[in-house]
Order: sequence, then C-alpha cells, then structure tokens
Amino acid sequence: MTLSPFHGERIYLRAFEPDDAPILKRYLNRPALIGRRCIPWRFPAELPLSLKQAQTIIEHWAEGKNQFHLAVVLARDEKRIGHVNADWGWDAHCPEIEILIAPNYQRQGYGSEVMQLLLDYFFERTPAHNLGSGMAEWNQAARKFAQKFGFTETGKMRRAGLRAGAYFDWIGVDILRPEWLAQKGAA
Repeated sequence: MTLSPFHGERIYLRAFEPDDAPILKRYLNRPALIGRRCIPWRFPAELPLSLKQAQTIIEHWAEGKNQFHLAVVLARDEKRIGHVNADWGWDAHCPEIEILIAPNYQRQGYGSEVMQLLLDYFFERTPAHNLGSGMAEWNQAARKFAQKFGFTETGKMRRAGLRAGAYFDWIGVDILRPEWLAQKGAA
C-alpha cells in the first residue's frame, strides 16, 4: 500500500470541510497572525474575521483551479492546527506555496514536517522545477524558515504593503529542483 504524499510522522494534510470554519476563524483571529494569515487578498489582513468570512474562505478555496488548500491535522488527535496553500495557476513548473501553523503549535516542528511533505510532493510527483514563496520583509521567522530548507531570496517588491504606518517590501524566495536534489543527497 502506498501512503499518501500528504502523510507525515505527526501530521497529515487533508481537504477543508465546511465544519472546519470555526477552527479556521479561531486561529486566524489570533493577534500573532496579523498580516500573515495566508488567506485570499480580498479578506481583511488585520481585521477580525467572522464565522461567515471563514466559511467563505473555505468555499473560495474549494473553487480554485490549479491550486490546493489543505488543512494541517495532527495525526494523534485529529486537531486542525493550520493550513497550506499551493498555486500553480500560470505554470505547473513553478508553483507557489504558503504554510501557516496556528501560534500554539509553532516552533514544534510541524511547519518543517509540512514543508518536507510539500518539497517531496512537488519535486518527486509533479513537473515542478522551481518552488516559490514570499513573505513580508518584517517576517524574520518566515525568512529563516525558508532559508533552513534551502530557499534563496530572489527579489523583492518594494513598498508592497503598509504595517504600523510604514511601508514594507515583499521578499520572493524559491528553490530549484537541482538544489533540492543536492540537499536530499547530502542528508
């Protein structure tokens, strides 16, 4: 039996269901996630989300083409602790990913397990030759996380947003298939 590419040691990824909306609302409204919720642009970046908005986000994700949005679930107790987005809308060879782990579960290795599943999936099972992502320049934790997995900063969009009355840049990162293969061979 072949395991799903989205099952790790402690977590697995699965499609969102309508009953996930209250949990999504709860963790997205945590102050620690302001400005980095990994949700569609049409939803407020800093304002609290309603249950209806969380339901609409899940519905929006379900309608997406050339993308997936999956819940991060703890294998031991089925607790939903985050989500992952992947979008290859303009080119299946260059998908973009986002990972969000709820604040109570950050810095416990869950995000790393999710990232490893995504890297393995895209570089072993799809034609992707480049996996990209991005983050606000002020999000140092995300920048260090990307570097840990071999992502390289590839550029920035200047003055891409406003935070606390000051402009910030958006930092683009990516990893190429040969770079991932070199890392995997070194491991």
